[in-house]
Amino acid sequence: MITKVKANKSFRGTTKYVLEKEKATIIGGNMYGSTTNELVEQFTLSAHLNPQLKDPCYHLMLSVPKTDRTLNDEELANLSQRHLANVIVLSRLKGEESQVKQPDKRIADTKLNQLVDEFIETELPAYDFFIARHSDKKNDHTHIVASRVNNLDGKSIRTWNNYAYSEHSSRLLEREFHLTPVQSSWESKRKAMTRNQLERVETDGLPGEEIMRRAIDAIAADKPTMPQLIERLWSEHQVKAIVSYYNHGGVRGIKFGIDIGAVNADDSPQLLWKQGGNLNKYKCSFNKLQTELGVSYDPKRDDPEIKRLTEMLESAPVGQLNQQVIDDLLSNKLIDNSQIITTKLEDKLELKPQLTQKQSVELYKKYSAGLQQELVTDRDKEIAVRALKDDRSVVEVAEIIRVSPAGWTEDEARELVLIAQDKLESEQPQIELKSVEKQELINKLLEIAVPVGVELINRLLRGNGENSLRFKRTILVKEGQELVFTHDDRGEVFRVAVSRNQEGNLEYSPVNIGEVRLDDIHSWSEVKRVLQEQIKQERQQERMQSQGFFL
Repeated sequence: MITKVKANKSFRGTTKYVLEKEKATIIGGNMYGSTTNELVEQFTLSAHLNPQLKDPCYHLMLSVPKTDRTLNDEELANLSQRHLANVIVLSRLKGEESQVKQPDKRIADTKLNQLVDEFIETELPAYDFFIARHSDKKNDHTHIVASRVNNLDGKSIRTWNNYAYSEHSSRLLEREFHLTPVQSSWESKRKAMTRNQLERVETDGLPGEEIMRRAIDAIAADKPTMPQLIERLWSEHQVKAIVSYYNHGGVRGIKFGIDIGAVNADDSPQLLWKQGGNLNKYKCSFNKLQTELGVSYDPKRDDPEIKRLTEMLESAPVGQLNQQVIDDLLSNKLIDNSQIITTKLEDKLELKPQLTQKQSVELYKKYSAGLQQELVTDRDKEIAVRALKDDRSVVEVAEIIRVSPAGWTEDEARELVLIAQDKLESEQPQIELKSVEKQELINKLLEIAVPVGVELINRLLRGNGENSLRFKRTILVKEGQELVFTHDDRGEVFRVAVSRNQEGNLEYSPVNIGEVRLDDIHSWSEVKRVLQEQIKQERQQERMQSQGFFL
């Protein structure tokens, strides 16, 4: 089965999209309404129980291949309900049991099924949801629209790692309902083609990304050197492979390009470019080509030839060798995402407007091409991503988003740009650090974050009794004697046991360390700076108050 999962803030937009499609039928759920207005009214009441939650709407989709047996409404409703329950239960797991990508560590199927059975019986009724069947495509599929808010306690469903949980749930349901098994993305080491992509293959040929992946796999099977790979990709498949270097001489990365059958404004062929890590992060980055596919690379031996090939490829004409359909509007400009991400958004947005209203409207129309069927929030997020990839400044992107029919406020537009930047950051190939460098990174983060985190939590406890602090994309929580820092996308970054010795000095020991990035250190350094400034101001006020005024 193919699965999708998204969290967004628009119950109305999502419900309207799901229910007002041709041949859409509600086949399950626990809600009393049947129209968009009735369902949205009930969802809204649920969302009010957790007003801090920005994306209270949960939207999951399941598609059964047309080659499988046809499921009746009751079977499809049961399958969909169990899928929702699986994802919620998996989102609550901690430690090794939650690592669904690792068979030797993740929760056993029998134990998970037992927990899900209990959850469906006792807790699922506390979440508002409905299930709709769509028969407007070649193969039936269901949409599950739910509130992330529990009506009994106001707590929300975690969305971190929800795509992996959704995929794992699908594998379990395929076995339970005797459907055709499909590999999860981590098993096949690449994200599976979507149903729409597979249908386009039948009529229009392979999409450009898939052509490049297959060409790389075919040539790498012969275990070539890096220059041989680059030369053969061009001569045999008309795929350009361009290696970029840092100023100090080391390899920065590799990108691949292919003609997509369109032309630029100057009538030159338009190429689809993909960074190797974005094309397939498991196999196509410069490092993974060597470690996973066996391509050999020796700097002294290969760099001169690679640079000669690069110079040749950058000036070589291209012709369309394969038929393909590319729905997304993609830029052929290569950008450095890290420069965008590390720039302070707030500082950039304080600049004067850089676009006129007319220009913003025209650019919004340009970047929204092919996105008319998307929910407005998802569409505008993708528009922001496209604009950033097109070398638009964050100021311009925010101005483009402001002309959306959604009528975003300035703050909301900034938030959408921030989300787009986070997406680009996640797509940026990560530099693989040596174990020593990784440990240094971890030690530096804990050295800064733990004392600052303890001070922040203590201030909260003394103030309003809260034991958690929410940042833009992360949350800091005190769990017993442990301090836990979690990222919305990366999950648990660190968990440390905290105590004080006899001298009253803070001591800590790591319990769990997740994916640590340099950005974490930058963020915590900024938090430390702000906290120190706050403490300094408080002490100045205390001194003034202690001095008093005598008349």
